[in-house]
Amino acid sequence: MIKLAQKSMVSCFLKPLFVVLLLGGIFGIVWLRSGILTMEYTISELESKKMERLRAAKMLLAERAVLLSMQKVERTAVRTLGLVFPDRTRVVLVKGAARGPLKASFEKNRYGFRDESAAEGGRFTR
Repeated sequence: MIKLAQKSMVSCFLKPLFVVLLLGGIFGIVWLRSGILTMEYTISELESKKMERLRAAKMLLAERAVLLSMQKVERTAVRTLGLVFPDRTRVVLVKGAARGPLKASFEKNRYGFRDESAAEGGRFTR
């Protein structure tokens, strides 16, 4: 009978311990599952915000392209600054007096400009 009393004492402590461990395990699993669901909802909200921001970025790029278009710049120049494109008949072409290469030196060239590179031994042409 003494052996039966010892076995029952051990079983009295083990049964509640296993019940507590089982309930703790179930609670832990439920807690982890709820954490996972919360993270999934957070990820979903962040993805929707990301898509909204990407859409807004595309709209801003399109608006920027409209604002920087050449037609818009031309209209702004005509309205605010009074600039206009010249007519073909009113265009005057000015030809430069210099023909051929120019010599770069300290001495005066034929145009009256003083070139400074010939004193150093270098010759540059334009």
